[in-house]
Amino acid sequence: MNVQNKKCFDVDGGKDAEAQNVHAWPKHNGANQRWTILYLEDKDEARTSGMGDFGFKINEPFYIVSRMPFKRVVELTGSNLVIKRIDFNRNRKQ
Repeated sequence: MNVQNKKCFDVDGGKDAEAQNVHAWPKHNGANQRWTILYLEDKDEARTSGMGDFGFKINEPFYIVSRMPFKRVVELTGSNLVIKRIDFNRNRKQ
């Protein structure tokens, strides 16, 4: 949640659908506003502790993962944020 304007990432219409838009919306605690930060290095194991002051590790790539059933990730498509399925194996470090 943005502490200044109290808005959250929100999946448009609450639909857990491929390429559904994500926008900033006033907080209402719906399932379409619940997210998990998943670091690329921790993708096989959910991390629940050890975060920094603001909840992020410095210089570590991460995904913003929806807590809706399909667990899609936020992706920038053009100038829009959308949710998409992700193939974690595609992004594995070699």
